[in-house]
Amino acid sequence: MTDLTELRLLALDDPLIRDAVAMSQRFGRDPEYTRGGGGNSSVKAGGVVYIKPSGVSLAVIEAEDLVPLATAPLLELLLEGGSESDEARIPGAPDPVMRAAAKVRLAEAKGRRPSVELMFHSLLPETFVLHTHAVVPNAVTCNQQGQALMADLFGDEALWVPYTDPGLPLARAIHQLREAHLARTGGPAPRITFMGDHGIIVSADTIAEIAQLNEHVMDTVKGALEKHGITVGASGRAAARIAADEARAQALASTIAPTLRGLLSAAGEPLKLVTYDPAPAAADYLESDDGNDAVRGGAMTPDQIVYSGSFPLLFDPPADVDPAEAPALLTDALAAHVEQHGAQPIITVVPGLGIFAAGDSWKGVSTAREVYLDCLRVYEGADALGRVRALSDEERGFIEHWEVEAYRKNAAAFDGAPGRFAGKVAFITGAAQGFGLGIAQGLAREGGTVVLADLHAELAATEAAAIEAEHGAGQAWSVAVNVTDEASVKDAVAATVERYGGIDLFVSNAGVLRAGGVTEQPLEEFDFVTSVNYRGYFLGVRAVAPVMAAQHAARPDILGDIVEVNSKSGLVGSKRNFAYAGSKFGGVGLTQSFALELVEDGIKVNAVCPGNFYEGPLWSDPESGLFVQYLREGKIPGATTVEEVRAAYEAKVPMGRGCTPDDVVEAILYFVAQQYETGQAVPVTGGQVMLS
Repeated sequence: MTDLTELRLLALDDPLIRDAVAMSQRFGRDPEYTRGGGGNSSVKAGGVVYIKPSGVSLAVIEAEDLVPLATAPLLELLLEGGSESDEARIPGAPDPVMRAAAKVRLAEAKGRRPSVELMFHSLLPETFVLHTHAVVPNAVTCNQQGQALMADLFGDEALWVPYTDPGLPLARAIHQLREAHLARTGGPAPRITFMGDHGIIVSADTIAEIAQLNEHVMDTVKGALEKHGITVGASGRAAARIAADEARAQALASTIAPTLRGLLSAAGEPLKLVTYDPAPAAADYLESDDGNDAVRGGAMTPDQIVYSGSFPLLFDPPADVDPAEAPALLTDALAAHVEQHGAQPIITVVPGLGIFAAGDSWKGVSTAREVYLDCLRVYEGADALGRVRALSDEERGFIEHWEVEAYRKNAAAFDGAPGRFAGKVAFITGAAQGFGLGIAQGLAREGGTVVLADLHAELAATEAAAIEAEHGAGQAWSVAVNVTDEASVKDAVAATVERYGGIDLFVSNAGVLRAGGVTEQPLEEFDFVTSVNYRGYFLGVRAVAPVMAAQHAARPDILGDIVEVNSKSGLVGSKRNFAYAGSKFGGVGLTQSFALELVEDGIKVNAVCPGNFYEGPLWSDPESGLFVQYLREGKIPGATTVEEVRAAYEAKVPMGRGCTPDDVVEAILYFVAQQYETGQAVPVTGGQVMLS
């Protein structure tokens, strides 16, 4: 029995630990080797194995993440045989490897669980071990002729392990096959291991050798694929059968995505995110008989099951299908899929159009998409070299119910605490600055996904990136839009739907103001204000309403929200500001009219009428802000400075201050939360304007 107290741990800055981290990050950041939380790595020294924790991506692992375990007791469990692995087949039962690891753990390492593959990491004698789910080699591992292919390509320098349940069974299989290999060949033991329907393992005493082995495997399999006409990394046909008409393809994708959001979301839960990818590199393959068979055949690897699901939904509408008819056909196809497989899909494949991935978070949905796109490459490569091998019902069922994989998926997908807007997508115009930016930031703080739509595309992109940096990847995105241009608005909404699957909240915030008297204001200024504030609101609503209607049709308990950021000037007239006030009065009329019409589609339409946002550029810009304009116009008699103009306006507010974006966000969240009120224009003015 090993005395754990005698084992000495390496310091976090030890060269071996630094090399293990560098190796992990290098191959974890390369999508050719790793997606999501897949793959694992380790380094051994002094009777201790330091292994990657479950659910932590190789790409971001740090020294303090590595879990140190005593190797000798683990090898004793591995070599003693027994039926411990059978316990793992009981749904929800703790895995025997995890129980063993808990007894020989030498430090907490942030309390994380070690990879369940720690057994073969302990078994292999080399200092460094790296296991990846590399895309190109998986054309061999996920192949009915995989063993023969590997033998032809690598001979005795690689070991073939037929598909075996992960954890203790896999480690025992590797041990037995290594022993048989050594008995047959006399050595040396292979440092490359091909695991059927899983991935590859390379082991070496330096990370330079690890890199050389990976390069050797990758180049060798690439060469074999190229002989069969498969050029790795090359894009296939950019436009397929349905996608030949770009406008029609956009309309179809914009209908399918929000319908899927509704159909795939459980009652009482927020709508899922759905992202669309045209998958041009796989377009030809998906339309072939091989592609059709591969999709229907189900998952090839545990990673595919964990992140993309066991079976995708194959939705193959007629080539000439009307986009308006697609939701009904999709509903029927999904019902048939669930009846056949007993579960809803994560991936939906539409030949000629692309793939749709669904998930509860951006991290989850983007990982599902990326993993499945890799799977399509594996499918095509495997069929070129031989024939795809899908996992059997028994093999697939084990992964589906294995507690270890459930833990890995949940750990990898965690995106932080939810807020009042969690799980929802907001499309906000004029969001690059001012009220719009403040609204986007406020909704992101509440867990929402926000799209910053603005004419100032570079500024919007910068601010979206800042929100992402604070709240997580995918929580914010930017899109260029001219709210006065019908095509621009339509394209911006379509792009949002393709990325996130739909829109839960449309905030029509873009607005401009030009002060001036009725007899002196140029017509072009009046038209400009009216076009942005009035026409822009109409075009936005017309573009988003069908999306929200599709979501509601699929999930009648889910209501969409449209909120116009109006103004107190939409409730009372404004001296020498008639163009702005008139457009805002008109906005209230649109709000009430839209509300009466769109209620039948499950869409609430309301307006927030803020007081003056004195800190924003509309008021405080030193060159063109309203304080400067009003000073020039003499709107405040006797005022000679900007400060005096501001003080005069603040004095009109009972609460003694201007309105802030946070005040508006609270009003928007009220509209979203309540399920009854529509067609209202609510002042948020600090008491300056009150409803009568």
